[in-house]
Amino acid sequence: MSFNALWIVLAALLVVTLWLFLRKPKPKPRSNAPRTVSPVSRPNAKGAESAELPVFESETVAAPVEARRPLPDELRGFHLIMQSEMDDAARERIKSICTNMPEPHPVQRQLANGLDTPDDLMEAVASDAGLTASILRTVNSAAFSLASPITSVQHAITYLGVSVVKGLVAQAAVAEQVDDVTPSQQAALSRIWKSACTASALAQMLGQELGVERPSVLATKALFFNLGDVALAMSIEESAAWYKDGVSIVERVAAQQQACSANAAIVGSMLADLWHLPQDIVDAIESGLLPLVTTAADHPMQGDARRDNVLVYLAGRIGDRVTYRGLRDIAELNVVDSEESGLFYLPEHLNGAGLGRIPQLLQDPAFRRKANRALATLNG
Repeated sequence: MSFNALWIVLAALLVVTLWLFLRKPKPKPRSNAPRTVSPVSRPNAKGAESAELPVFESETVAAPVEARRPLPDELRGFHLIMQSEMDDAARERIKSICTNMPEPHPVQRQLANGLDTPDDLMEAVASDAGLTASILRTVNSAAFSLASPITSVQHAITYLGVSVVKGLVAQAAVAEQVDDVTPSQQAALSRIWKSACTASALAQMLGQELGVERPSVLATKALFFNLGDVALAMSIEESAAWYKDGVSIVERVAAQQQACSANAAIVGSMLADLWHLPQDIVDAIESGLLPLVTTAADHPMQGDARRDNVLVYLAGRIGDRVTYRGLRDIAELNVVDSEESGLFYLPEHLNGAGLGRIPQLLQDPAFRRKANRALATLNG
């Protein structure tokens, strides 16, 4: 091979080599952004050996636990006394309060056992002229401020509904047998019954909307839930202060426990038992304050019993809000994230009892109109 030919070959090889080098893809510049680790390939917490490998929580097993809201001041240090915790002295005192109550009017047992239809209720009341007169006086008083007078029990039932009239019958039945209370005690009793009537009416409405098999049973439980308050208001003169405007459920129960080492739930259940009311009424009263102080995880009931307990408690808080704070629009009741002590645990109880749609129901225009009509009537 000649010298010139050799140079030609070498030049060709150089060109090919240069061409191949230029064709090689350049590496992409390394990003300074943090590397995202796939949830599937994230290192196990145990395998994290340096500060550069954070400890990860499983995203697929459990969602992060939401921090619990701070406890309202009223609930700090508050303890709800249960009947099983009472000493002998307290038990004897409550027994004395119950035995000193007047014998129940015959209609009280009928109310506790039913009278859920207009005909049954009208028949029970019509047989007692004094009871009828008392009911008509109440519904035609300034407390109701009706546009036109109610002239009969049937008219009252048609206009006000069975639940409200049952409450008025219960109130009148007690009033017939009580004539030695002070004006302040009478004012307290009127408020207690107003709260009970409201609670009963709302329990009936909520039960119907939620498809509860017998909403009238809920209404009856809500009606008798305040029975212990009635007994305490009649037996302890200074108790009138517990039922004034603005007094919260925690303040009231704390005052009851301070005065007699018991509360309205204990007194009411013992009185209902003494009066031989149905056992489900006795149990509903005794357990009625559980949602005030327990978390949903600690609630001892299950199924329908738990649902009824939470619904009756909610109805009672609505009754109290109407009576002691003048609630006129059900949509203004905050049951989602209220800082009010009586409603603090309610959101988790609603979810735990399968009642999570109640916050939306209270805002529903149709339900709101129906509930507000009842509130307007009971507020006068």
